[in-house]
Amino acid sequence: MRYIRFLKTPRIVVEKGTSRRQIHCLITITSDLGDSFLPYDVELSAELLSSQNEEQTIVWKTVQWTSGMRSLAITLPLPKSSPPSLRVKVGTDAKSTHDEYSALSGEHTRGIVSAWSAPFSLSTPAMKLAERRFTLPSNQKLHIWEETGESIARHIWDAGITLSCHIYDIASLLPPPRTPPLHILELGTGCGTVGISLAQLLPNAHILLTDLPEATDIVSRNIRAAKPANGSSLTFATLDWDADLPRYLPPSIDLVLAADCTYNPDSSPALVRTLGRLAEASTRVVVAVAMKMRHSSEEVFFKLMEQAGFEEVRVLEYKLPGDVETGEEVVYLHVYGYGVGKGRDDVAA
Repeated sequence: MRYIRFLKTPRIVVEKGTSRRQIHCLITITSDLGDSFLPYDVELSAELLSSQNEEQTIVWKTVQWTSGMRSLAITLPLPKSSPPSLRVKVGTDAKSTHDEYSALSGEHTRGIVSAWSAPFSLSTPAMKLAERRFTLPSNQKLHIWEETGESIARHIWDAGITLSCHIYDIASLLPPPRTPPLHILELGTGCGTVGISLAQLLPNAHILLTDLPEATDIVSRNIRAAKPANGSSLTFATLDWDADLPRYLPPSIDLVLAADCTYNPDSSPALVRTLGRLAEASTRVVVAVAMKMRHSSEEVFFKLMEQAGFEEVRVLEYKLPGDVETGEEVVYLHVYGYGVGKGRDDVAA
């Protein structure tokens, strides 16, 4: 997949030599890691939106991304009678309110994820944020903010979006129900994409999102925008994989999730140690780890999991919508049980 990102978020400027005001922003189209750019020509839709009450398109135009580009400047005219609060949306489909994961495989979309800016006004430029919007199963809507800077902890990643758009598969991994509520823990949550999607789907579930302190602001913003199902709750807490398990964890956990947390093999030992401690405290726990293999060094994770006593019981495969052809890249969801073969028969297979 590719992501439209704001290198410079929208602001109102005065056109040189005139008194006319314009909206200006600078975008790129890149991978989730930001290590490659879209190498194809594609027509984009740039829209100026009213961000008051019901969102409406005020100005719309097409812009052209050309193979070899690393950035694209976009300008939109500012009408004389404009609402006080505005937003800019850039995507491949004009006037769409949300992205559809299945539609990203289309020839004209090239796997490109749209971006909505934060609100701005005549006096205040947009914050350095971008909003992603997806329609999830059962027509639920997912709204996730990410930062436009370089921190990987505050960006969305391919595996997180993919799992959110196949959220029923994760729900099917849960062990046979016990006394509610369900307790679900997400490690390395980043922006909170997967955990928030689960909270909006599952009733009577307590979902704890965890990461290092630098993720606090962005995930807290996304939790405030979420709409959990009846009886469900979302909370965030810091959790360092190199430290002991914190005391705030629930006494028993049903499901532990991690998405795109194995790209750095140096962190895998600490991740597996944390998973082992959680499994020792909750022997019925199901562990689900999603990854897009980026290099062979990530395979150390599998060896460490086996040494720690985990057994892989299921692998789900999701072909990503790509800019060459669907299936160019794959997200794998690896499902583990702890103590499988020692009396456990409740792990999804």
